[in-house]
Amino acid sequence: MSGDVPANNYGNIVKPGRMGILGLPLGISLLGVPLVLIVVLMLTRNLYVPALTVVGIAIFAFALVSIRRPSDGRNFYERRALLMAHRRSVKRGDNLYIAGPTGRTPDGKTRLPGLLAPSELTSHLDSFGNPFGLIRLQSARHYTVVLETYPDGDSLVDQQRINSMIDHWGAYLADTGVSEGIIGVSVTVETSPDSGLRLRRMTQNNKHAGGSEFSHAVIDDIPSSFRSDSPAITTRLAITFSGKGVDTKGSDRGLSVMADEIGNRLPVLIGNLFDTGAGTSVRACTAQDIVDFTRTAYDPTVAAQIEQARAEGGTGLDWVDAGPTFAAREVDHYFHDRAVSKTWHMFEGPRGQFGPKVLKPLLSPTPGVLRKRVTILYRPIPAGEAASVVEADINNASFAGSTKRRPSARQQQRLAYAKKAAQEEEQGAGLVRFGIVITATCAATTEFPRLDKIIPSLSNRARLRIRPALGNQDVAFQAGLPLGLVLAEHTLLPDQVRDWI
Repeated sequence: MSGDVPANNYGNIVKPGRMGILGLPLGISLLGVPLVLIVVLMLTRNLYVPALTVVGIAIFAFALVSIRRPSDGRNFYERRALLMAHRRSVKRGDNLYIAGPTGRTPDGKTRLPGLLAPSELTSHLDSFGNPFGLIRLQSARHYTVVLETYPDGDSLVDQQRINSMIDHWGAYLADTGVSEGIIGVSVTVETSPDSGLRLRRMTQNNKHAGGSEFSHAVIDDIPSSFRSDSPAITTRLAITFSGKGVDTKGSDRGLSVMADEIGNRLPVLIGNLFDTGAGTSVRACTAQDIVDFTRTAYDPTVAAQIEQARAEGGTGLDWVDAGPTFAAREVDHYFHDRAVSKTWHMFEGPRGQFGPKVLKPLLSPTPGVLRKRVTILYRPIPAGEAASVVEADINNASFAGSTKRRPSARQQQRLAYAKKAAQEEEQGAGLVRFGIVITATCAATTEFPRLDKIIPSLSNRARLRIRPALGNQDVAFQAGLPLGLVLAEHTLLPDQVRDWI
């Protein structure tokens, strides 16, 4: 019977990186080669004291690299670099954003700050004639479409069906690595207090004029009775396409070409989500939908007004009105309009196996928070590169285990995972880089000492290790929005170089 089907276990998650000697990154280990040559040259010339001095300094420097604080996984240099970069930005005034008629924007608009400042939002029709909004980031040649889903959840769903939904979601992600042009996928689950406007409209619209006074009293009492502390949960999925052409320069293919291509592919992308647990009412967000939920993210205090305006015909807001009037980035939090947010990001995933419901506590509503977003960022590895990636991981795990006479259980497990990943990739499985961003938006910073204990404890149940996004809270805040921001595409160093260091 279906009730006897056990829950599947999942795992085989490996942190990207090239391991060197003594567990250091390969790039750091290679820096020690010229140091060894210098020490040997000193010893050949009988410069023993200077050689010992160099060795002592090197040991101290490498110790600062290898010793990482358990709470955030950062070493001394990483923490200092983040703090120094933030202080320099504060001195230049780059941490402040003031928009509007009296702000610094030339046209007096409240555009999105940071990486999304040059973005454009246009409206188009798919191959079935349904409207969808398309976010264009011309500088990176990225085009993003946002889907709103209505998941069924796992209540009253047997385990066999849950296993099937997870398998279909894995196949969906694997297909993004095969599909041409998809460079990023993000899933955002947002929880917030329900305003009660939808329930009130539903009850009032269904009230019969000829009903009794008692029935009218019951209907009028329902919104106030059932709205108390009830959460509103929304789930959105952003798919980002690359607009680079096939020429050597990778020039932008253009808005019209990409809109036609995405519009033709959109019905298939939506239809393939039905068996993943996303529900059967998946739809593409219109341009107005994207503007409205983005404005609400930057100023949650207007959520009820925006919801009311949408019910009465629309807000009339444009993309240039979706950003904040004021924003200030601090070291570990981010002020924006009449709210303040703090963002954490994952720095280490589950080391062992985990079940299908480990993220449920983290996705559940948290009291005292205006809005909480949990965003899982996926970057599919193209099928043509997957084979070389798994082979490199096998070589890396083998080298890390060979540096010791007796490899640790963790190193043996990593080698076994790498070999299993190679076997699954050969059978058609896809490879995906992923990360998790958690954003909590509150009315004041006084809530953060409590959340600094609650949020990590919820992630510990999911066997995740998270840390605050020090010095880049504004960027992490935007990464947690379902707007298709692929952070790796905006860094100066490619993945191969970052894996070495």
